[in-house]
Amino acid sequence: MANYKLSTLIISVALMMSVAACGPSLVISDVDYAQPIESVVSPDADNIIKDERYAISFSVAPILEEENVGSADEFRLIRNNRGFYFITAAGFTNVYVFEPADGELNLKRKIEITGDGLGQPALNQRGDHIEVIDRATGETYQVNEEGRR
Repeated sequence: MANYKLSTLIISVALMMSVAACGPSLVISDVDYAQPIESVVSPDADNIIKDERYAISFSVAPILEEENVGSADEFRLIRNNRGFYFITAAGFTNVYVFEPADGELNLKRKIEITGDGLGQPALNQRGDHIEVIDRATGETYQVNEEGRR
């Protein structure tokens, strides 16, 4: 009887270990999350922006509060190859870098671009960095998720 219980226990443990070893182990490497072109989106009355092309929507109210401005007509949004979102708008002094999480965007870094505020910002994907252009002044800046380059 004791041998039967011991055999059953050993078989059960072996079976559980083999089932656990067969769990999801598929990994896709070298994923490029980059959006080649910036999205220009306007917030609705509730300060929600929706980018239909890349299927993302969120409230920009916390960004407006952080920037200490009441509103912005258009937001510039782009995603780099590592999956971070870069967001700015005309009049902003910063570019905000967000990391996607489960149902959230978490602020990774706030990058100061100019103390005077961007006049007419544009964002371009440039391989290992995002190029921030102020079309009003012609100045360009290079940023990534770690800050200015």
